[in-house]
Amino acid sequence: YAPIPGKTQSVTLIGSAGIDRRDSRFYNASVMNQILGGDTLSSRLGAEVRDRQGLTYGIYSFFQAGNRPGPFVVTMQTAPEDADKAIASTVKLLDQIRTKGVSPTEVATAQRSITSGYPVDLANPDQLASVVLMNELYGLNPTELRLYPNQIDAVTLAQVNEVAQELIRSENLIIVTAGPPKS
Repeated sequence: YAPIPGKTQSVTLIGSAGIDRRDSRFYNASVMNQILGGDTLSSRLGAEVRDRQGLTYGIYSFFQAGNRPGPFVVTMQTAPEDADKAIASTVKLLDQIRTKGVSPTEVATAQRSITSGYPVDLANPDQLASVVLMNELYGLNPTELRLYPNQIDAVTLAQVNEVAQELIRSENLIIVTAGPPKS
């Protein structure tokens, strides 16, 4: 815990080793992450920790996949007195996705969410330039810009469940919270 005088909220980051952008599991991990915490309003983390338990206004997860393996991160902001409960609930959900897997409906919904948002993102010139730059920096095929939605749609339920088992390990998590000093 990192105390910061004058703060009223706690910020928690939960992380572990992730993957790089050229990892063959990248698309599978992207779909799995969308289900887990890719969107606060429609993810498992958002539904449980935010909506059902009311412990945070925002919780989401992401893989910071670059030229080298980057971390897998869950981030949330809570009232200081809710941080421990939110952390425990999050770790439980991480264990649950690893051990019990996801449903075909969740996979289809995640794929639809990712692929329907992609053209909208690329309509923004800054976002388009950023995607082209990152694809080039990561050594991806120039066709990646066009084929990305197809790669996401090709992900299977079995692949999502397999990548969750491989990449989500609660015993490897590093948990850091910063917020107001504890009394």
